[in-house]
Amino acid sequence: MSCRRAFPAMCNSRGGALFLLLLHSVVVALVSAQGSNKTSLWPTLSGKPPLVIARGGFSGLFPDSSSVAYAFAQQVSLPNVILWCDVQLTKDGTGICVPDVKLENSTDISVVFKNRNKVYDVNGTPTSGYFSLDFTLKELSNVVRKSEFS
Repeated sequence: MSCRRAFPAMCNSRGGALFLLLLHSVVVALVSAQGSNKTSLWPTLSGKPPLVIARGGFSGLFPDSSSVAYAFAQQVSLPNVILWCDVQLTKDGTGICVPDVKLENSTDISVVFKNRNKVYDVNGTPTSGYFSLDFTLKELSNVVRKSEFS
């Protein structure tokens, strides 16, 4: 196969020079796109990595304050993520992460423990519901966390 049949524009000196210029431009563009090996600065005021606080864990996909939500938040976030939960105490003094004072708002406790709801003053208002201080940790292990969207 001759040069004139395969690449007729490149057989003269102008075509060859144009091809070399185009090849050079492509190589320069590819090398530039790779960037440098330096770690880029964080776009924060101090230049340090941002502080990530996962309130309730990754509660967009999993039930708020569930162990699955916290585990997933740790896996997909920065290494120094801070996990924040609303702690409620159980009858036996154990702290649990529950997003609401009333357990029925985030669990199926009303199905598991029927007729064990009580009335307490919450911020000066009589409030009826299932509260963590009426149950032990062992009892609450039978309760399933639910999503607010379910």
